[in-house]
Amino acid sequence: MKWLLFCFFYSISLLTNGQSKTDANTIFVCIPKEDYAALFSNSFIKDTLFVCKENTTKTNKDEYTGKYYIGEFATLEFFQPNGNKKFGDNLQDFGIEFKARKIGYLDSIQKQKKDTKLVLEKTYLDSGNTSDLWYSAVKTTGNKSNSEISIIEYSADYLKMLGFTEEQLLLSISPAEFNKIVYGTSKYPRKFQSITTISIEVNTQGWHYLKKVAATLGYTLHQDYLQCDGFQIYYTKNKKLPKTLLKEITVQLNQNFSNRIIPISANLSISISKDTAKLLFQS
Repeated sequence: MKWLLFCFFYSISLLTNGQSKTDANTIFVCIPKEDYAALFSNSFIKDTLFVCKENTTKTNKDEYTGKYYIGEFATLEFFQPNGNKKFGDNLQDFGIEFKARKIGYLDSIQKQKKDTKLVLEKTYLDSGNTSDLWYSAVKTTGNKSNSEISIIEYSADYLKMLGFTEEQLLLSISPAEFNKIVYGTSKYPRKFQSITTISIEVNTQGWHYLKKVAATLGYTLHQDYLQCDGFQIYYTKNKKLPKTLLKEITVQLNQNFSNRIIPISANLSISISKDTAKLLFQS
């Protein structure tokens, strides 16, 4: 009997510990103006694959306009160079934001990594009359790469505004559960479900940054990929590159399609195979 109880609780422990603590929420990239202009030009892309929107956001740090491929559980965000020279404003800048499933996860990372250099940044939505905390983000310091990996955590007040109860704020919430709380029974109207992997080509600075991310954010670096909970960042090394390059983004679709390649612009295309789509970047 004791052995059965041990097996039961051990199995529960494995199940709990094996659950993802973060999910790939947003990938953003700064692309040439002509590519930016062409993002919504294909009818299959905007009417079938993605919810497509262009939107301006104002925060306590910046005001920016981007185009969005919005999915059921994640978003692809595109910017064009604007001369401000902040990160994200320069051609080929890109970043990945992982969203914590539970409030307090960022605090736990900082407590576990007391000997490493982490920075906590807070972003507030600016509506003109009020400034409300939107989310907090943990990043590594001293990043000299044109890429950035962060873990964000929505504020309790923002989640309440979306419909979360006090009890739900204490739970670990998966993307599907998040959508059920926020959207109820409303069905996502397109086919883009989630982001599963990206492929990058890293220069020396980018390689050093990947190693630092693994050490500080609790992810695992393998020979050719970085494991971020259920998400993989595949990489190849090229010391001669002036910048790290985003080569492709792989997304999961909620329906099978016949194989096809959809050109978007001279530098962008989408390759579809069954229920997988890859956004391909030509450098």
